[in-house]
Amino acid sequence: MESIVLPVKLEDSLEGLAESVGLLSQTPHSLKIQFQTKDAILGLIKSGVKVIEIPMKNVLEISIKKSIFSHKIIISVDDLNYVSQLPYTGNHEISLSVSRKNIDQAIDFVRSIRLDMSERVYNQAIKDAS
Repeated sequence: MESIVLPVKLEDSLEGLAESVGLLSQTPHSLKIQFQTKDAILGLIKSGVKVIEIPMKNVLEISIKKSIFSHKIIISVDDLNYVSQLPYTGNHEISLSVSRKNIDQAIDFVRSIRLDMSERVYNQAIKDAS
């Protein structure tokens, strides 16, 4: 399987005064989010690159939400420690915006992750039944 690296934007930070952009990718056992936050006015003040790795066992659900104005990948997790490391998140969900030009790649990415999740559940059920 070819690894997909998807450019994403995190929800607005600091009431719109900062924005966070980055990359979403899959490793064999986790989802990796790399991002950098910069001021939204001039873009001169930047944070260092931060990396969050979420083990696949902690991913409850991943989906894509398409609308007229935006496309988002929604990742639900079972551990708030991953969510708290990001600039803006709600509850136990991570919301990542995807540009219109990358929507097909985002759909493929989500399908691939969901297939992996299904295979893990199936393999665990087979293992438990033995």
